[in-house]
Amino acid sequence: MLLTKRLFNLMTFLLLVSLYTFSLALSSVNVHAASSAELIQSGVTAYQAIGTLRKETPINGDAIAAAYAGDLQTLTHEVDEANVLELNNDIQGAINDIKNGKSPVLAAQVVDKTLQRVFYQIIWNRIAAIRNEFQSGAPSVLVNMLNEAEAAFNAIKGTVARENRVLTVDRQSITTGDNPGLDAEILDQFARVRTALNKTNADEDFIVVQIARYAIRMSLARAYYIGVLREVAAVIDNRDSDIEETLEVLKEGEIFYRVIEPLVSNGNPAGNLIIKSQLVGNPSKVIADEIVSELGKGFISRVLAETGGQERAITEGNRPQAVAEAAGAKYFARVLFPDLELRLGSAVLSNLENELENLLTASNELSATNSKTARDAIIAILNQYESALTRSKYTVAKPTELIENAVASFQEIGVLRNQSPADADAIAQKYSGDLKSLTQIVDQIYGLTIDQDVSAAINQVKNGNNTALALQVIDKSLQRVFAIVVYNRVVLAAEQFPNLSTDELLLEWDRAYSAYLAIARTADREEKILTTDKKTITSGRNPDLDYQILSAFVQGKRALSKANNDDQASIALAQENIIIPLVRSFLIGVLREVEGIISDRDGNVDEAREKQIEGEYFYRIVEGFISQANLAGSNLIKTQLTGSLATVEADAIVKEISKGILGQLKRNITQVEANFGNDKNKALLAREELALLAGIFLSDLELRLGALQRVRLENSIRNLKEAILTEDSSQAIATRAVMIEVIANYESKL
Repeated sequence: MLLTKRLFNLMTFLLLVSLYTFSLALSSVNVHAASSAELIQSGVTAYQAIGTLRKETPINGDAIAAAYAGDLQTLTHEVDEANVLELNNDIQGAINDIKNGKSPVLAAQVVDKTLQRVFYQIIWNRIAAIRNEFQSGAPSVLVNMLNEAEAAFNAIKGTVARENRVLTVDRQSITTGDNPGLDAEILDQFARVRTALNKTNADEDFIVVQIARYAIRMSLARAYYIGVLREVAAVIDNRDSDIEETLEVLKEGEIFYRVIEPLVSNGNPAGNLIIKSQLVGNPSKVIADEIVSELGKGFISRVLAETGGQERAITEGNRPQAVAEAAGAKYFARVLFPDLELRLGSAVLSNLENELENLLTASNELSATNSKTARDAIIAILNQYESALTRSKYTVAKPTELIENAVASFQEIGVLRNQSPADADAIAQKYSGDLKSLTQIVDQIYGLTIDQDVSAAINQVKNGNNTALALQVIDKSLQRVFAIVVYNRVVLAAEQFPNLSTDELLLEWDRAYSAYLAIARTADREEKILTTDKKTITSGRNPDLDYQILSAFVQGKRALSKANNDDQASIALAQENIIIPLVRSFLIGVLREVEGIISDRDGNVDEAREKQIEGEYFYRIVEGFISQANLAGSNLIKTQLTGSLATVEADAIVKEISKGILGQLKRNITQVEANFGNDKNKALLAREELALLAGIFLSDLELRLGALQRVRLENSIRNLKEAILTEDSSQAIATRAVMIEVIANYESKL
């Protein structure tokens, strides 16, 4: 069961990921002719010169700028264009920091690691292009691509040749392991590709290229995975004795992680946030086991994606693709081997290695039976491995009987309302008692009438009056109760942090978490986004909001001890990472019902009307979140969710939601400005809220403006945090300008 959500997410989203990857590959083909092996080697030479310059004291920013200009910058622009990145901006910004004497050692690390990413991406792009053009491309053209990949590898082979880094036995730090020989692996695979490009046996040679594509790219990814862990080890080793060294290696870890972030974030978006927060935060809060575990969860998802692709290829009788997917599973899994062995033992690792080879053999033989046997064994081991990872877990420590009883009653009502016919008397009995008491408390505090709504709906069920609609009113109204309890207790703990004891704070935090358990399933759903034609709603990837919220509860609980000076700031950050993702989950719920309305209104009016009621009551939960900045738009949404089914327009509802979120986001930009340089914690909190709010509409922004504008906004939000931490007003002004520009462009499309 641990893998169920991730499997579903990957299976439903795999086509989109494949198309995206393919489009990047095509982009690289379109621009690769602008470079050549000679140009790339020239770029490598310039990169190596920068490597020497950055070790001088003082660091000569002008000399680095001169070395970067020319072929190396041309290559960076090529990668930016092909992969929708802003690496040139990152490099130029870091060079300017060196020139201006702003943390030049850290800036030099940004230059170095970002340039490594350029060469890493060139290799990825060329190998993908060889695979995509193998059947139609002339051997000479394909060989040129391979030459370019090999030339790019010269820049980063030193990083790739490093030894493993693994958790210590006590899992408190990172230690050195054996050398996996990734550099030799890549060189060997380059040689295999070169032979295959002769096309003496085109079908078999294509399979060789397919396997090599995974072997090369995943060996590169593993090298940078190891790089992240190497810097984490250095952070832990130095943080109590050498703060300058600690900050330098922390920056290295941050930039190294950017290289492999897409491989982790697709399957573990919430874990990705945890990793990034540790690599750009307080070094004292870097926890090796948590970083390794979140990386592990991300790569587990990649293995599962490949096994899923292998299964489809076997069903279709596509041998080359089946072998390629099996190879992908093997090489993604290799990233996990050292940590898996530490947690589960060498025997389990040996079993996994054997089953991965069995999957390759079964793929080559197109054996459905043997493929299934191997896949099932692989998934079982991954399930066991995921169970052994250090995943956020929350244990309620204080008595919260009222809320726990209310949650239990709500869950029992959930079972009863799905029975046919629904037992109204049983529902009424479960509602009476602590669940009703909790509802009445919420009504009293906030001046609401939820108890009346629920009681009236129960009577409707008893009378057989629009039973399906009434049952939805009961469910969504009670979800609103628990959402309000979560909000109320979390805010109380954050606001009263200085005044309440640790025990008192823990009680309120436990109450909030207990209430959250009632609605956790709502947070565990895939994103809903507009279709390309903006006519209806479709599914995106699962943003893992339930795990993000759970992790925030765990992080907040750690701060309740008041043992550290920044604990009050930590609890405030945890509050926002609970509330805003929870709001986002209910907005996703609204769009899910809008999708259902549009799908059913021309064929099943009763079903469409039920979806409309669900959407209406979901929206009531978060109405105040939108209306405070977009009252007219909020009223439009309510009108569509209570009026004629024919008037429901997906695009209109999405637009008004985004306008409401943008209003709040702008206020957070103002809060950053007001607190910049005066109150770092308040500025960081406003920036965190800004980032969380942007997450709600980023997919829609990308749909309307394109991927590059999304990247620009994401990068500016990322860079704003660094500007606040370093009190760099010029960087803050520059990032604000980008944010305002992108937001204005987005608003013009709404």
